[in-house]
Amino acid sequence: MLTSKSNVVVEAWNTTTTQTEVQTPHRPSLIHPTFYWSYNCEVLFHGWPGSSRSMYALALIFVFSLAFLAEWFTRCSDAAASIKPEADKVAKVAFRTGMYAVKSGFSYLVILAVVSFNGGVFISAILGHAFGFVVFRGRAFRNVGRVDG
Repeated sequence: MLTSKSNVVVEAWNTTTTQTEVQTPHRPSLIHPTFYWSYNCEVLFHGWPGSSRSMYALALIFVFSLAFLAEWFTRCSDAAASIKPEADKVAKVAFRTGMYAVKSGFSYLVILAVVSFNGGVFISAILGHAFGFVVFRGRAFRNVGRVDG
């Protein structure tokens, strides 16, 4: 009799299990299936930034910086393609591979941050990529300081 009452209580909490499955209470998750706009979230690390607005602002700056640096490493990878032709081919390939690995790591960290489904984190990542693109790969700054003729 005791087990049937506890099953009823558990079933009221977790309606996705059947009678034959092991019954455990459903715990609410911080992962949302849609964007939300709260500063109380988790970004990249367990418990970070937590419920502090200042730590949330730091998390947004961190995500912006990651996206910005990913664009910088993309520019560096493009510039690494123009290394002197007489340079050691193994060193050239190792350098370009390292640059690509770091750029990929930063890009994946940005993706993982966006998977938090926090709207502020999403906007921060987009702005970081956009600002990095303008600064490092935009046509407006490509020939700055160049004197023709």
